[in-house]
Amino acid sequence: MSVVHTSMALMSLAIAACAAQLDDGGPWRRAEEITGDLAVECGAAAAVATPRDTLRVGSWNVHYGEDPDALAAEFGADRELAAADVVLVQEIEAYRAEGRSRTQRLAEALGMGWCYAPARTEAGGSHGIAILSRYPLAAASVRALPRFESSFRQRDRNALWLDVVVGARRVPVVGVHLDVRLGAVDRVRQLDPATLDLPERAVLGGDFNTNPWVWAQSTLPLTGTEAITGLEQAHVIDDYLASSGFVGDLSPETPTMRLPAFEIRTDNIYARGYPLITSGVGTAGGSDHWPVWVDLDLTE
Repeated sequence: MSVVHTSMALMSLAIAACAAQLDDGGPWRRAEEITGDLAVECGAAAAVATPRDTLRVGSWNVHYGEDPDALAAEFGADRELAAADVVLVQEIEAYRAEGRSRTQRLAEALGMGWCYAPARTEAGGSHGIAILSRYPLAAASVRALPRFESSFRQRDRNALWLDVVVGARRVPVVGVHLDVRLGAVDRVRQLDPATLDLPERAVLGGDFNTNPWVWAQSTLPLTGTEAITGLEQAHVIDDYLASSGFVGDLSPETPTMRLPAFEIRTDNIYARGYPLITSGVGTAGGSDHWPVWVDLDLTE
């Protein structure tokens, strides 16, 4: 990297770090300790998959998941995603007026077990993340992630940790969904607690909302000549997680989200202690994100 490029990158980091951090989030809490509107909902699959030495983990931001049946149809039509043993789900909601939660309806349509962890309340319901699995799920824990000041659509975010029980093996899996309007430094600061206290072998994935923009006061993206370029957030998150031993297989240039005039990588799955065999981006529709997936070797 040239001196000029390095200087620009450092300036980007300085600007991106200007958002006020409102809190440090919270500790990992066992699901059964959480009550009220943010209580965790879990359910078992009707049948359990036969244990294998590989595990396919997918991740999909389902864009509010308004029609779980349609999402299940898209899921089944995507050959790679349909083969997933575990799926991390972001941006899914639950409303009392609908009866069963959207997570439950999606999971049951796919023949999977589930855990849904609301991050915030909505009028008559909640919004959060989930993990679906063809194997039993155990030891659910939730961690509130740090909040950052924003004058527009300030959101509470969380991380969900579950052990996926594959025969005699327990595979720790953590799902996250980070804020949109964060610079590179604040994105790392919000993600960092989700990596803490995890065992030596673990899987971490979700919608990291990595983007190529600098944000003015966590509200407006600076584009064109206003933006200081040279530091893609996807690169930063990859490097940060690599420093803790987490490896991903999708390059920062691999698009997973479609925006008007843009395609960017916001989603990824990382593993520590589990060798990656292969990975890819799915084709399922019904969302502004494409699903991503990775195959892990459980034998080592």
